[in-house]
Amino acid sequence: MTSEKKFRLKLLGRDFGIVKLEPDRPVPDWAMMNGLWSVTRTESELTIVCPETAIPADVAYDGTWQCMRVEGTFDFETTGVIASLSVPLSQSGISIYVFSSYVTDYFLIKKKNIQHAIRVLEQQGHAFVG
Repeated sequence: MTSEKKFRLKLLGRDFGIVKLEPDRPVPDWAMMNGLWSVTRTESELTIVCPETAIPADVAYDGTWQCMRVEGTFDFETTGVIASLSVPLSQSGISIYVFSSYVTDYFLIKKKNIQHAIRVLEQQGHAFVG
């Protein structure tokens, strides 16, 4: 299945980790350093995505994720961005972790799967930029 929507993607080139903490814990200072980071708080957890190098040694996390950013700015009426990238990856057996900013989307893919993911997305017509 090929997607009609084609996007430019950028591999950010560093390893990221995903941390799960107690829901009432304050956001730690280390989580908010080193550029790209994302924090989500729900009633059952505090999830932090940040560069792996920022996570202290005594904090448990799931690591070695690489990050792809969808290049460009998308308004809230734009549909199909996540589906056009996640569906072919899922069909190829590649799991992802997705988070979004106000203007674009970010995909975390395990480092061991990143080259396969790039090939899959390029075969779908998506392009990777410097």
